[in-house]
Amino acid sequence: AARMGADFISMDGFDCGGHPGEEDVGNWVLSAQAAQELKVPFVASGGAATGSQLVAALAMGAEGLNMGTRFMATVEAPIHPKIKEALVKAKVTDTLHLLR
Repeated sequence: AARMGADFISMDGFDCGGHPGEEDVGNWVLSAQAAQELKVPFVASGGAATGSQLVAALAMGAEGLNMGTRFMATVEAPIHPKIKEALVKAKVTDTLHLLR
């Protein structure tokens, strides 16, 4: 994307919900590589939902995080309450990867 003129990049790791990266490389590995190789700013996308993970992404060179699933459970999100409840109750092992 940078070679095509992008000014900013969202680095989508395998753990980016709904639209994972094309390779089975997790966000934290991909972000470390991005910090070493990119000449444009990037945000880390996937597998992050806490303040400490934001700090980790910043320490690795990202400008910030993309958080999607985390915001689905907010009061403001126009999503059915049962879906929000399932998200909040889910354990880290409840993630299911499809089409792999």
